Amino acid sequence: MELTRAERPVVRRAVAAYLEAKRPHKGQFIGPTADEILEELMPTPVRWAALAALVIATAEGSGP
Repeated sequence: MELTRAERPVVRRAVAAYLEAKRPHKGQFIGPTADEILEELMPTPVRWAALAALVIATAEGSGP
């Protein structure tokens, strides 16, 4: 998937947030979610779904 220059840092932040949210926490997780971070780009629904899939694949180790 080709990312724009604006999307690259946002996707990296979303991957980091996804991984942080998956870690066991004592108490409630209060950081921004990957979804909230991706919404900063105001993508179309189709692009949002593609970006979210990329974030998950990258975080789970099956992405680029």
